[in-house]
Amino acid sequence: MIENSRYSNNYTIYRNIKSKLRQSEMPRDISYLLVFTFLYKYCSDSLKDYFLSSIEDKEITLDEAFRDGGIEREFENDAFHMFGYYIKRPSAFIDDVINTTYQDKWFLPQLYTAFRDNVSFVKGSNYEKYFNFIFDCVESQCKLERIEYDPKINLVVKDIIYSISKLDLYEEKFPFSEVFDGICELKPILADQDNDYMNNLLAEIVFASKSAPFDIYNPFLNDASSLIELSSKTNFGYGQSFAKGHDTITFCCSIVKLLINLFDFDNVFLEFENALDSTDFYGKSFDVVMSNLPSIGGWSSKSINTTQEFEILKRNRRRQITNMLTENFNVDKTSFTKDDKLNNAIESILEEMVFNSSNNQFTGEYESLKSNEYLFLINLIDSLRDDGVMVVSISQSFLFKNSLETLRKYLTEECNYLDCVISIPGEFGRYMRPQIICVFKKDRSSNDVLFIDVSKDYKLKKVPRSFRTANRKFAQFDEASIRKLIEVFTKRQIVDKYSSIVSISEIAANEFNLSVSRYVDTFEGEFIQLSELANEKAEITAEIKKLNKKIDEMMEELDLRF
Repeated sequence: MIENSRYSNNYTIYRNIKSKLRQSEMPRDISYLLVFTFLYKYCSDSLKDYFLSSIEDKEITLDEAFRDGGIEREFENDAFHMFGYYIKRPSAFIDDVINTTYQDKWFLPQLYTAFRDNVSFVKGSNYEKYFNFIFDCVESQCKLERIEYDPKINLVVKDIIYSISKLDLYEEKFPFSEVFDGICELKPILADQDNDYMNNLLAEIVFASKSAPFDIYNPFLNDASSLIELSSKTNFGYGQSFAKGHDTITFCCSIVKLLINLFDFDNVFLEFENALDSTDFYGKSFDVVMSNLPSIGGWSSKSINTTQEFEILKRNRRRQITNMLTENFNVDKTSFTKDDKLNNAIESILEEMVFNSSNNQFTGEYESLKSNEYLFLINLIDSLRDDGVMVVSISQSFLFKNSLETLRKYLTEECNYLDCVISIPGEFGRYMRPQIICVFKKDRSSNDVLFIDVSKDYKLKKVPRSFRTANRKFAQFDEASIRKLIEVFTKRQIVDKYSSIVSISEIAANEFNLSVSRYVDTFEGEFIQLSELANEKAEITAEIKKLNKKIDEMMEELDLRF
């Protein structure tokens, strides 16, 4: 694909944009304009192509069709139903705007307002919410007038926008989505990226655990590639996606990526919020929680845990209310996931309640968890449905760090949530350290944990992407390696030098250390008995003494002194 893509229109444009971005010191605020332009291009061409195909047999132009009230209303209704958005007039399509205003002094503001003022949505829809988020970012972060007064930057930006407008949405050699992915990795955008190999593994494990989840939650969305990968693996159907993100430009990129990858925003619920501050998503419970958890070393656990502790108290009280409604008023349990009015009523009651530390579930030896840096992890597990599964990549320190021993005891011995720990080879990671995947389940009946070490038994394949990064982001396990991993995981098999099943009592005896190397022996050399080694050392020492004595005798005979 790489060789073929070099002869494609999109690849040529991508290389051209990439070269201009690297040669020019673009200010950070240009990022929002670039993301906006990709959004505009995608929406404009998607609608225009559909409208043109709709009037192929009518022998009229697009302008004439828009002047016909009946056809124009059909366009609008179809657009809202099929796309979620509508562009009100043909002169607002991106190609027409660029053709008529490109040479104007105020081209950039005109380009922006042409889309913002002419795109419409169903009132209150998620499409309106997410598009307006990007529009607000352009207005608040990107100073279009300032760019116009800087001739050097203005020329480069206009050229890049023109290049984006010439991309082909439907090219297969180098897809439009690939171009956007590649640009998002470059300066000045530098969106937070999830590694493709980890997304692939997480999605495979989720699919093996729950092939048709109804709702999925990713508390740390980053560039949305994890949700996109999961949707390609699972029978997601009309399921719902929930996610949080807190980096502004990355959040904008994720919105556009989801749209380009045909996510229906009516079933996508995004919140611009740091999940380390609050993991709760309006009290919802999920079939699947899947995420690449961030390193939290730079965060203040004290400020984070104030909200996290409150959420635990709130969720416990919510559970008490739902149990009361189920037991005393015969309310169907499924109503709590399907009836929005009932959920909103419960949420209103919770908002009026006062929570205090006396309600805290952490007492005795677990009281220290209130200040634990991974308190949010308990909240995430608690947000699962009773048969839900959480699959996350997590820092290796979680497995053995002394300050986390109580947390590991709580997750294993106290609650029996931890189902599997998987160690991934270090060569995949940016810092050449082993990567860790943990699987948590609420409905576990077995009192053991499956440990898998993939570091000695795997093969790689290269994903057919047309650009690469230094940390081998686009290398993945081959199909055979993934099949073996999933088979061992689903059947809970014990395989020599690959996997083992360890009882919670044994883990407790090891002070709740969860390091995979402690439980899976991957050593392939020949073991040496210490007794044999000691005997061999003694023989060598005796031989050395004999040689030294002989040397001394020879020197004495020769009357040599040193």
